[in-house]
Amino acid sequence: MKHILSSLFVLGLLSLGGVVQAEITFLDSFESADMSAPNGNGFRWAGNNRTAVVTMDPSPREVWRNGLRDVAGPEGADWSAIEGAHSLAFFYPAGEFWSEQRFSLGRAYPEIWIRYWLRVPSNFRHGHTSPTNNKFFALWMDGYSQHGDGPTIVWNFWRQGQTDSSRFTYSLNETGQPDGGHHSHYDFFIRSPEDQGRWMQVVLYAKMSTDATSMDGESRIWRRWEDESEFTLIGQTTGKNFSAPASGPNGWQAGYIMGWSNPAYAEDTVWLLDGFTVSDTSLLDPNDTRSRLSPPSGFQVQ
Repeated sequence: MKHILSSLFVLGLLSLGGVVQAEITFLDSFESADMSAPNGNGFRWAGNNRTAVVTMDPSPREVWRNGLRDVAGPEGADWSAIEGAHSLAFFYPAGEFWSEQRFSLGRAYPEIWIRYWLRVPSNFRHGHTSPTNNKFFALWMDGYSQHGDGPTIVWNFWRQGQTDSSRFTYSLNETGQPDGGHHSHYDFFIRSPEDQGRWMQVVLYAKMSTDATSMDGESRIWRRWEDESEFTLIGQTTGKNFSAPASGPNGWQAGYIMGWSNPAYAEDTVWLLDGFTVSDTSLLDPNDTRSRLSPPSGFQVQ
């Protein structure tokens, strides 16, 4: 499976025209210490849903959760950003199911690239209670899943066999169609305990169909660990009806990060996210460090 995906990775780069420095339309490194940092183009973060901007300067503490705050984190917690002083934390208290950050892209993207850093919790163990899928990322046009007429893509990670590790999958709604079920992508997406505390950089890509009758919609996802020099393709779907809904918009317009954990976690579990970047051209250059820079101001929280 991994050998096949490695080959698909090379083909994917060729078919997408190679790696070029992208024109970034949105960037948030959370160095503003709130949810109002990014640039223009209309991007907006929704309210915090068990998420918060956190820092390790000088010790673990929350500095923003639906408003300014100064709340100390657990003793011994490491909330260090990948670079800089701040990141976005996703809190899953033991036995609780939901931590999610929604966003509006501000405009419709017929073709979209999203890149960000994500740190695996230092105590990560995939839950065992069935069903074992955790939401990872979702992207849609007019409404999420059955709440819209257009397509929705949801990336998930499930328990890997009888281990504490995770495998990666996707599920989707094509335009005008019900849930298409879950499809396997990549085994041992996260290994537990080996990958605990590691940072990964994720690149997501989605392209809408040419028109209402063309089955040429597609999505891809790549990942590299911080100590790796190249991205690996860990999943793709092609030949789908990702056409715009009749009432619009003409492209991808909203989404959420992380989300519902069906098995829940046995212990308080915290994910960290940094360098959230959006573009309409490729973000596959591993040497592009712009996702670690502070964005310009001029943005409003939804």
